[in-house]
Amino acid sequence: MVNSKTPKDLNDLGDQYFYGQGVEKNIEVAFTYYKQAGDLNNPVGLFNVGKYFLEKEDYKQAIDYIKKAAFLEYPLAYVKLSDLYLNGTGVRKNKKKAFKYLENAVHLNEVDSYHLFGKFHLLGIGTKKNESKAYEYFNLSAQNNNTEGMFLLGDLLLTGKKIKNDFETGFFYLDKAATSNNISAINKLKELYLEPHTYLKKHSELYRKEMWFYYDEILANLKNIDALKRTAFAYYYGNDFIKINFDKSSKYFKMLYDLDNESGYLGLGLSYLYGQGVQQDFERARDYLEIASTRNNPKAKNSLGDIYRLGKGVEISFARARDYYLEAAKQEEVDALINLGLLHYRKQIKNSTDASAFQFMSQASKKNHANAYYWLGVFYDKGIGVEQSLDHATSAFEKAIELGNLGAKYKLATIIYDSLLLEKKKKKKQDSKYQYIKELLIDYVNSPLHQEVNALYSMYLLGDLYKQDNFSEKSPKVSRYWYELAASKDFTRAMVRMFEILQDKEPQNALKWLLKACENPADGEELYTLAKLYENGLLGLEKDDIKAKKLYNQSAKFNYQKAVEKVTMS
Repeated sequence: MVNSKTPKDLNDLGDQYFYGQGVEKNIEVAFTYYKQAGDLNNPVGLFNVGKYFLEKEDYKQAIDYIKKAAFLEYPLAYVKLSDLYLNGTGVRKNKKKAFKYLENAVHLNEVDSYHLFGKFHLLGIGTKKNESKAYEYFNLSAQNNNTEGMFLLGDLLLTGKKIKNDFETGFFYLDKAATSNNISAINKLKELYLEPHTYLKKHSELYRKEMWFYYDEILANLKNIDALKRTAFAYYYGNDFIKINFDKSSKYFKMLYDLDNESGYLGLGLSYLYGQGVQQDFERARDYLEIASTRNNPKAKNSLGDIYRLGKGVEISFARARDYYLEAAKQEEVDALINLGLLHYRKQIKNSTDASAFQFMSQASKKNHANAYYWLGVFYDKGIGVEQSLDHATSAFEKAIELGNLGAKYKLATIIYDSLLLEKKKKKKQDSKYQYIKELLIDYVNSPLHQEVNALYSMYLLGDLYKQDNFSEKSPKVSRYWYELAASKDFTRAMVRMFEILQDKEPQNALKWLLKACENPADGEELYTLAKLYENGLLGLEKDDIKAKKLYNQSAKFNYQKAVEKVTMS
């Protein structure tokens, strides 16, 4: 029977089996198709038979067939022969022959030979070094949309010594190659933005970081494991130039999972645990985290501890949480060390001690972790497991702030402010501290990540701050602004201050603030103040001793000292 398949059909079938395209890879079956094409004196078929023998490491037959293909003017055969002679694969190394074979491919207008021929000229392989020739062939390759040519052209325009540098065009071609998924160009651009290159110094550091990440994300989409990890966690946690984006983080975690990488299991576990980028599912979260944990991932072990500490789809068990945290802590996982410190601090496990709380937190702080320094500051401030020390607390909070912990700004401002109220120092020295407190509190209030209750107290403290005589910016107007802002957000103590500010000039508005404060008493001061009004019949309130007495008693239950004294004396 006559074979009706054309040489192209035979080569295409051979490629399917040689590369496993839609069928199970089988180079022996591929060979039968390639051989049929070669027997028809088809140059591609002859070349492919040579390719088969290269795979089998039968270099003599491989070279014979590839030379036959070259004799029939198949350009890729010349490219392959050049490579074999250049590297000494199956033949003695011969750079001049390598150059000559590649030159033949160029003369046959083989696009994939241009950038290689340019490299020979650039490096002086089988010919004299010639940057101008290198530029000519790199440019020819780039104009034919060969990404390696684009990369080499861009790099030469930045680094060439014999040709005129053109940084703008160089970066243009590097970017064009990188966005066409050329890995060499991607890595080169990352390197240039990191260093940075002279051309990039006109841009801000933030811009250069953003561009570095832009190219790293391209690399991630090419399934580079390290780039996938960096990109996934950058979107998950965010940073100074990347906004948190859980949809993107879960996408990249899924890619890592598909590659059976433990970070994929960890990331998907976290995503399902907190419903970030996916629908919350505690069971799936635990499954993924357990797989990552069995692969000895310490962050997964810590997250499993969180599941049992917080009762995420399971019954709360501080003991099981502790066990996971201890396993993670053995691998120096900083969050696990912090969590162990907090379990001891909060007395949530048996045999918990303040000394152990401090020990774990101190160990965590040595990892230069912002949250560890925050809690270390709290422990020094309160004397938890260590001698109380305002200086050490201040140092710890300052370090936490340096490392990016927002809550430390609030804590540091409050302890400095409280200490100032107790000490007598020169006005100039106090003013510098007041200025620092102001900066810390305003930064905290303006951050979208603040805790609302602490932000309200910060506003209240700012109201207090602007009343201080030793503060150079003392201003009743600004003080009122901060009190009123806190009061408008239902902060009871600020409502009492608004009452004090308005009682002489706007008594009815003042009374409204006070009555509202008493609806949700904070420390008894609001109840005591209203009691005095009823006792004396002020601000339009009818004198009422019974109401006054009731309010004094309610205030005393908050242990408000003036009310306690009043009730005790009556």
